[in-house]
Amino acid sequence: MIKYFLFFFIAIIILSCDNNRPNLKQDLSNIQKQEVDFRRYDKALFAINKDSFINKVVDYKNQFPLFLDENTDDTLALLNLKSFFIDPYMIELNDMVQAKYPDLKSIEEELSKAIHYYHFYFDIPAKFNYYTYISGLDIKSPIKVIDSNIVVGMDLYLGANSKVYDMSGFPKYKSRWLIKEEIVPNIMSELASGMMPERDKSAQLISQMIYEGKRLFFIQATMPNIADSLLLKYSKLQLDWCYTNEARLWSLMVENQFLFDTDIAIQKKFMNDAPFTSLLSAEAPSRIGHFLGWRIVSNYMAKTKSKLPKLLTEQNAQMILKKSKYKPKRD
Repeated sequence: MIKYFLFFFIAIIILSCDNNRPNLKQDLSNIQKQEVDFRRYDKALFAINKDSFINKVVDYKNQFPLFLDENTDDTLALLNLKSFFIDPYMIELNDMVQAKYPDLKSIEEELSKAIHYYHFYFDIPAKFNYYTYISGLDIKSPIKVIDSNIVVGMDLYLGANSKVYDMSGFPKYKSRWLIKEEIVPNIMSELASGMMPERDKSAQLISQMIYEGKRLFFIQATMPNIADSLLLKYSKLQLDWCYTNEARLWSLMVENQFLFDTDIAIQKKFMNDAPFTSLLSAEAPSRIGHFLGWRIVSNYMAKTKSKLPKLLTEQNAQMILKKSKYKPKRD
């Protein structure tokens, strides 16, 4: 019994030490939950017989207006569309998607929860339309938000070990996160980016860090149960390294005056995706600036109790840094 209470007491102390984690669980009982139902453009159009494609595709105009609204009256556009859906490579990609995702129920349920939180923070009554499609491995834009439409390129979530990513030359540090579990976080990330002022890539490093920190915090706020590793796209070892070396990383930033640097080469070292951060060591994961920016923003939100919409539109990065009182302690 004594051991139990001692363990409980220690656990309370540990949990209370991290003050830069605001409580993100919210009472959503007064917010209407909107169900998510993906319209599977990929599944529907690849199923059309190629010999009757031109005549049959017009039947889907009302179901997929985002894709077909302007194409069905243009014969040349329809022929180009047909060429995409009868292309052997695209057919192979679609076959892989349909085999891995015969239905999207679990994704729809998870996204519905995130959108529920989204509507808690933002008084936006409009409903989204949700679509899936085959992107042709458009790795730069796996998710697209077009007005009130959310579009997911399902061929970019076939799993880390999918042969198609190796054959396409995708680096492992990117393909390891082309997984089902990243679909909803990536959608929320795109929504966040669309609600923030456009990022100034010539700004100081601290501004870049805070921008990414706000984006990550938005994902976490709308998905309060998301694991840090999934949020940051780090392995457990990489995440442990960041937490263990957090104070040293911050000292490095301050002592070398990197925070206010506008040198693109320096910024890339801390912000770009890569196998590791070459400026530090082979054990240091890339995107260290994202991690630190997230920690600063989390501190800021915990200290100031600011509202999420206000956070996204706030452009004074130095003010956020100052009010966050962020100063990780060395062990």
